[in-house]
Amino acid sequence: MKKKLRGDINVSEMLKDARKCKGEVYISTDEGDILNLKSMLSQYVVVILAGQQELLKASYLVCEDNADDEIMKFYTQTNGGK
Repeated sequence: MKKKLRGDINVSEMLKDARKCKGEVYISTDEGDILNLKSMLSQYVVVILAGQQELLKASYLVCEDNADDEIMKFYTQTNGGK
């Protein structure tokens, strides 16, 4: 799955849910940046980004394992988010 992130997400909850996923979970940007949500260093960067809602809304959530889509769907715009 590659879907647009919502801008009003709870980053702490998203990181907790990413740890529940079987496969890798990433945030990616149109500029080619990729942050693995299971990496501690990437988690620090994502926490900093939490204050920049427009940047989050311009990013994508990518799940390697399709089964993880259900866990992470709340954080995407295609799930009825804003």
